[in-house]
Amino acid sequence: MIVSRANAAMLRARPLVLLMAGVAAVAMSQPALAQQSGPIRLTPLAPASERTTDRAGTSQTQPGGIVVEGLGNLGEDALGVLGDESGGLGNDMWEGSRRVDAVRLLQELPESYPLREAYVLARRVLSTAARPPRTTADGQEMLAPRIEKLAAIGAPASALRLANAVNANQVPDHLAAGAVRAHFSTGDFVNGCAQVRDYKGGYATAFWQQALIVCQVADGDPGQAALGLDLLREQGLAVDPAFADAALQVAGSETIKVDLSDVTAPVDVMTSLLWLAANTQLPEGVADIIAPGLLPALVTAAAGDPDLRLAAAHRALRLGVLSGADVTALYRDLQVSEAEMAAALTAPDTVSENRLLAYLYLAAAGRDAPVSRSEALWEAWTRGAEIGGFDIVALTTADLLRDVPVTPDFGWLSGVATQTTLLAGQNQQALEWYQQVSRQAPIVPELSRSEAALWPPMRAIGRAQSAGFSLTAGQNTESAAPRGPVPWNAARLDRWIDLANAGPTAMDAGSVLGILTALGDSVDDAQWREVPLQSGQTVRMPDMAVLDGLARAAENGRKAETVLYALHALGRSGDAPHDSVVVAAIRALNKVGMADVAQAIAREAMMGDVVALEQP
Repeated sequence: MIVSRANAAMLRARPLVLLMAGVAAVAMSQPALAQQSGPIRLTPLAPASERTTDRAGTSQTQPGGIVVEGLGNLGEDALGVLGDESGGLGNDMWEGSRRVDAVRLLQELPESYPLREAYVLARRVLSTAARPPRTTADGQEMLAPRIEKLAAIGAPASALRLANAVNANQVPDHLAAGAVRAHFSTGDFVNGCAQVRDYKGGYATAFWQQALIVCQVADGDPGQAALGLDLLREQGLAVDPAFADAALQVAGSETIKVDLSDVTAPVDVMTSLLWLAANTQLPEGVADIIAPGLLPALVTAAAGDPDLRLAAAHRALRLGVLSGADVTALYRDLQVSEAEMAAALTAPDTVSENRLLAYLYLAAAGRDAPVSRSEALWEAWTRGAEIGGFDIVALTTADLLRDVPVTPDFGWLSGVATQTTLLAGQNQQALEWYQQVSRQAPIVPELSRSEAALWPPMRAIGRAQSAGFSLTAGQNTESAAPRGPVPWNAARLDRWIDLANAGPTAMDAGSVLGILTALGDSVDDAQWREVPLQSGQTVRMPDMAVLDGLARAAENGRKAETVLYALHALGRSGDAPHDSVVVAAIRALNKVGMADVAQAIAREAMMGDVVALEQP
């Protein structure tokens, strides 16, 4: 039978306390990550009798049987934790690039991005085992900046695996800064400070002097902090005034006072670390202004403040620093009874929005039967949308949706289920749910609207694939084979433009049309005429050197260079990159054979417009 969304309205009218019926009391285990246990070698493995464990040889064997490339062959810059079979960008990704350009792009790589998929891409390019460009001068090391950037963007595990791969007994001094920051970024001051104490390179830079002060505070010896500040001044090393103020307060046995009233930019990284090392009582607003790569440390350090931990985890989830599984593991650690959850869901004003989002997930996770699970998910998505947290709920509950069968009986759920799986990047599940939307759209008006609203991002992920299936017969479809699960259909795009222009506030459809064009679709002049020539979008553009470098790298097929320029373009465009920047990145990535990445960025970039049109 076909279930209409009128049934869903009845479900929403039920008392919220019924949502708590059957909430599971047993904690769910976090899924294991399918990652390799160590760095990857780039050359064929010699027979066992010919292998050597000497660092001057061709390979080393790490615990677990992982063999890493030795220093006598390609060198440490070739090391990586991702290979061709585990998400790497390919051993030849630096083909055609010059070492000087690679080092420059790595050293100045942004540490925060406006799109989750950009974080994913940054982790991939920094973690890939690849033959590096030939070096022509000293001071062109590539491993050290890769490790430092992995730590800075919130991928400390990969950073430490690379740092330890060169020497399993002790991280070399030239890699130590990245290793220290990796430990600190998880709140691990014990191992981070051990690395600081083992450093033999001399504490001549501001980073090492500040790291010493952080460790003195973490070790319970804050009196040395004032001396450390004096040394900084004597050496003429400039530090953030907030760091100096905090260090002086703790050196004087005072409690660090964190005042966010005048903060307009992200807090300095070392200042944030000093707060965490001193176990400072932090206001919840810190989660909004701390550097993205330090959010996991804030989640760890704020163990006594669940609301601050949740606020940090939710921002990290939105940015891509933490996964949905990471955040739901935090939810399951909350000390909350079923009665407390039921009371909060019945009277949501009694708890913070971050707690409410956690409780909505826990309530849905506690419902095992498909029907009750679907009802709880609908309630979670609806309530999440009401408080502006639909994306958080979608990213945390997408895995729960796997237990709801994709059948006509759950057709009433299919529109928002498609939206949820799209936001979570679960492409196959999104295609399956969209198939249900398309099948019932002719007879269910609400699903007809959903089909139209969701078509652009579905087109982004449902392009021509081998063994693909067609969801719509359509009109004006492309004749190229193979035919994708969501074929090109100019009429569908016309319908989406009509919806966008007829919304409560007229939307700028230019971004969607530009993205589809960058992916290779034939958007015609008539469709472009529906887009205003002046959208009023606030512009923060990257430098011309970045945009021109992106175009040149793509034109010459330099894959890693193209990826890094695309990350520079996105990371230097503020919280909302201009449409032209997103389109340029998508077009360039497509050009160097990274269609999957281009489509993922396109999907995420378009979902903001879809959410504005299609709410549960």
